Amino acid sequence: MGHDNLPIKVSANGRMSIPAKHRKALGLEGGGMVVATVQDGELRIQTVKAVLDEISALLAPALKASALKASGSGVDQLIADRRAEFAKEEQEYQDYLKARQTWGS
Repeated sequence: MGHDNLPIKVSANGRMSIPAKHRKALGLEGGGMVVATVQDGELRIQTVKAVLDEISALLAPALKASALKASGSGVDQLIADRRAEFAKEEQEYQDYLKARQTWGS
């Protein structure tokens, strides 16, 4: 917990005001959206950006692994397969041309 704990009054209908000092620290001086969660008996209020940053950090290893897999041997194998396919088709075409020349003779 921070050292700038400030008491906040919660009204009967559940409304409360976030102190200006805290709004400024969160970049919410002009208002904005936040996400509220209850965690271990505490109300946690985060900016939407902070939540998205947490999600990105959690997904980063999986996305990195996926990107490495896509740019690694799988792609190399695909390229090798396509090259072999092209070579086979080229040979078939050359064989066809040779055969065609003999047809005219």
